[in-house]
Amino acid sequence: MHKEQKMEIKDIVEIAKAGLVQLTGFSSPTAIGIDKEADMWHITVEITEKPSGAANLDLLGIYDVRVDASGNLLGYERVRMRKRCEIQKE
Repeated sequence: MHKEQKMEIKDIVEIAKAGLVQLTGFSSPTAIGIDKEADMWHITVEITEKPSGAANLDLLGIYDVRVDASGNLLGYERVRMRKRCEIQKE
């Protein structure tokens, strides 16, 4: 846990990425989105779940990671998966 203090966005993102790596055991996280709702940050993180011999076939998980304004990791949820070569459409 972090002390009660106002965190900068870049610090919130780093906490989300590091926490996801620690909890899932996966590596190479990339923050692809961030949104604030009340006192909680939602950071969308894409992470390699299953590397492939061909990089464009890596299986990526997209996670919603929740961090409070003090930098405490509150939780995470995988919201979708894709192959690296697939183009995302919302």
